[in-house]
Amino acid sequence: MSQGLANVYLQVFESMGLPAEDQAGFVLRTQLLLELKSEFKKRKWTQRQAAKALDVAQPRISEIMTLRIDKFSVELLLKYLDRLGKQASFVIRKKPPLT
Repeated sequence: MSQGLANVYLQVFESMGLPAEDQAGFVLRTQLLLELKSEFKKRKWTQRQAAKALDVAQPRISEIMTLRIDKFSVELLLKYLDRLGKQASFVIRKKPPLT
């Protein structure tokens, strides 16, 4: 996800009234879910095929496809990416000043 898109998600989560300290976690989970969703589409998998690859029930894939961030931890999403042969890396930077 581009930094611009991440900022859009931050604004959405802020408008939902989420505390600032929780927003970054929501953005991270959204990024990971979008990566999984993209990988399923790239591989042209049905939800059933994706479920088999991740060793989960099909409804979990539906939750990924609909970006149900409330259903997943960062650790679980990283595990799913690992099962697909993918590895995440993170960049930590200074937070921009509040305006």
